[in-house]
Amino acid sequence: MISKSLIDTLSHYMEGCLSQPSNQREHLAGAGATYQLEQKLCCYYSKKYAVTFCNATTALLALAAAMEIKNGEVLTTPFTWGGSVSPFLFCGSKMVYGAIENDTLNLDPKQLLAALSSKSKVVLSTDFNGIPVNSKAIKDFCVEHGLLYISDSAQSLGAFRDGKAAGCFADATVLSFSPGKSFFGGEGGAVLTDDSNLYEKLIWVSQHPARQKKHFGLSDYNEYSPINGRINPLAAIVLNELFEDYQNKITAYQAKCFDAVTQLNKQGLIAVPQQLIEPNNSTYFNLQFRIPEKVKINEIDFYLKNNALPFVAETVKPNCIPFDKTFRKQFAKKFAVSDGLNEQKAFFKKSEWIKLIQIILLC
Repeated sequence: MISKSLIDTLSHYMEGCLSQPSNQREHLAGAGATYQLEQKLCCYYSKKYAVTFCNATTALLALAAAMEIKNGEVLTTPFTWGGSVSPFLFCGSKMVYGAIENDTLNLDPKQLLAALSSKSKVVLSTDFNGIPVNSKAIKDFCVEHGLLYISDSAQSLGAFRDGKAAGCFADATVLSFSPGKSFFGGEGGAVLTDDSNLYEKLIWVSQHPARQKKHFGLSDYNEYSPINGRINPLAAIVLNELFEDYQNKITAYQAKCFDAVTQLNKQGLIAVPQQLIEPNNSTYFNLQFRIPEKVKINEIDFYLKNNALPFVAETVKPNCIPFDKTFRKQFAKKFAVSDGLNEQKAFFKKSEWIKLIQIILLC
């Protein structure tokens, strides 16, 4: 994976910056590898605009600022990473946790209406464990009710639903390139959108004045942008150089995971979401699946070993954020739980889940 071409490109960049300090400003202006990476992301998602960031949480914070999401309600999923909701809590928003699909733990578009109020401003979905939400249905709901839609697709770059890239219907799709993700850049994130106004606002609040000058002119830029969110130039180089390799790698990984999951499902050992009908329907960021009643984890382990599948199983309990004691202690007055989610409490308590962990087979 670490090719000579990548090493040469990194060396050439560093040598150029050191020998000619003015070259360092290329990255500040969003040129070079940053520009090339953003163009590849636009092409991959069929989007007009992309802005890369130092990480996905900062990208979400920039979106909260650019969309002016503060002191309103954000309808979101209870199963996500804390860094997905923290930018909105930081900006003074109230999180309203909606009901989820029992098989994917993703936000259920059919039950969003029950969580809607006059204070609702945005829907924030997450492609939990790399399985895409029904972003088309969520977008339709948002259009009907005048809401903005953000898709946290940090775990799903490389996954498709109905032939469309995960999260592509959102007003803003957020990606991550941090450790464990399908496209790894050491660190990094991105926002994709078709909205030119949102794109310009993101540049205005989060990018260096050198980049702003390309869009707003030499005298109309924002030296006081509150978020220094640009991607590290070395991360941009790595991602740009390895982009096609990562596409091939995730495809091979998806095929291997899909084969194992399909076999376990046929044996009745795990409950697989109905939408997983093709290898690319998930990135399998985490292979977490509900165990049918009466199935024991040792049965799953036995099957994995006897069929030479390169995984081991361990029991897990997916964390439902609004019922987490640490979260409730910190944000007692900054969130609400929909009736639909409260009704699912019994399901959370009784259901058993496993995580499949890939192992390296040594010859």
